Amino acid sequence: MRPLALLAIFAALPAAAEVGGPHGMRMGPPAFLRQLFLPTVVMQHQSEIGLTDAQRKAITDDMAATEKKVLEVRWSIEQKSEALEKLLAADKVDESAVLARAGEILDLERQMKQAHLGLLVRIKNQLTPAQQTKLKELRPRFGEGRGGGGPPPDEEAP
Repeated sequence: MRPLALLAIFAALPAAAEVGGPHGMRMGPPAFLRQLFLPTVVMQHQSEIGLTDAQRKAITDDMAATEKKVLEVRWSIEQKSEALEKLLAADKVDESAVLARAGEILDLERQMKQAHLGLLVRIKNQLTPAQQTKLKELRPRFGEGRGGGGPPPDEEAP
């Protein structure tokens, strides 16, 4: 198992949600991610939150299963991307073929995001309410230390 490789994938999940909005403004990750915890945050603070051996095993088993699934999907994306590149390399591009192939790639990307989101939900469900509260206090504020942080904490009223 390579948990560090999987953690890198999860670190990209909120970043992948940052796309250019109207007038080139960047949008942050979806607000619903504030309710979930990245594996990096759980693992970094496992002592502080009192993570049990059973919880750790369940989370790492879920991470390994998700990593396997995501890797298979990534291979499919690469294969279909190569085919799309060949279609686009033609002097005259068959628009319907390109859109069909792109649709297949987008479907695979959705599967990958769904697998990541499912893992985040399963991780949250492994944690007690007290552990969740402690993690919300421990994770960095949104925009600070993006490398291993998590979804932004709940917004506080001014």
